[in-house]
Amino acid sequence: MAILEVKNISKSFDSLKVLKDISFNVEVGEVVAIIGPSGSGKSTLLRCINQLEKADGGEINVDGVNMFHTENGKAVYAPSKTLRDIRLKIGLVFQNFNLFPHFSVNQNIMEAPLHVLKQPKAEAKANCEELLKKMGLETKGKSYPCELSGGQQQRVSIARALALKPQILFFDEPTSALDPELTGEILKVIKELAKEKMTMVIVTHEMAFARDVANHVIFMDDGYIVEEGTPEEVFGQTQNERTKQFLQRFNDR
Repeated sequence: MAILEVKNISKSFDSLKVLKDISFNVEVGEVVAIIGPSGSGKSTLLRCINQLEKADGGEINVDGVNMFHTENGKAVYAPSKTLRDIRLKIGLVFQNFNLFPHFSVNQNIMEAPLHVLKQPKAEAKANCEELLKKMGLETKGKSYPCELSGGQQQRVSIARALALKPQILFFDEPTSALDPELTGEILKVIKELAKEKMTMVIVTHEMAFARDVANHVIFMDDGYIVEEGTPEEVFGQTQNERTKQFLQRFNDR
């Protein structure tokens, strides 16, 4: 069953067309890796799905609920309550953490469950403690972001996204702001979530990671989906020259 349906999405910034007729589905429990060169539209696609940007046309459905569709050549969005309900089904982990610097780790994780989901404080606190243990940060609840390493901050941001119990978790290059030594700990967390059948869409430049963790790989270039398939098809058996050219840079490292 498709939890996410993206159909013919287009997006321009002034005269620059960034997304051109993008279509794909994400099934429940699937891990989709989106790869491609910088400027190919990967992050803009995620921002459109997460309502941080408005698409110009196409259609997106989340768990069978329409976010927007196209009428008379323009994107028509659902009412604000529907958009809010959809937003609660989606979690997004940014590449630059985006933690509240004046909040402790506990406050960063508990803020949305308390004020958005209206969870009782005891429940929110118990969930927070469970998530911190899952992230290997059980002793860091009272720390502030400035007291944590980049890898620890990113794990807190993952815990914060999970605290809202999303049906799909999106990652926008979750390791790009980290030193190479810290990248491994984030990839380990994501692999554990994959084992738990968390539905995830991951924009990444980590080719080995995309190959190892994803069920489905999408290669984007110049605003188009150039190729998609299993990791074996895209990384091992591609006949597409543009895909070969892109992957060659990583194979040569």
